[in-house]
Amino acid sequence: MSHSKTISELQELNLSYLMLVQKLIVEDRDTAIFRLKIDDDLADLIADMSSKELTMLARQPQSLLQPNLGSVSQLKAILTNKRDTGMQATHLAMHMASA
Repeated sequence: MSHSKTISELQELNLSYLMLVQKLIVEDRDTAIFRLKIDDDLADLIADMSSKELTMLARQPQSLLQPNLGSVSQLKAILTNKRDTGMQATHLAMHMASA
């Protein structure tokens, strides 16, 4: 894969992520702040950004996504979880919230 194609895909991912984040903030601000681990000021800024501003930010040649995994052991615990499938989502949410 060429470098320019990789950068283009990264920018596309950034824009999708920013649009999703903005949607989450607008639909349920408190939950978005908790899940995204952002503060009120950043939530306000992202919620108020125009499409043009989101696109401009997304065009940065670096990822805006930050992995929310606390440690290797935490990731392994999630991946090897043998709990009942009905509880897996809850268990995963608890692990990710504590990261």
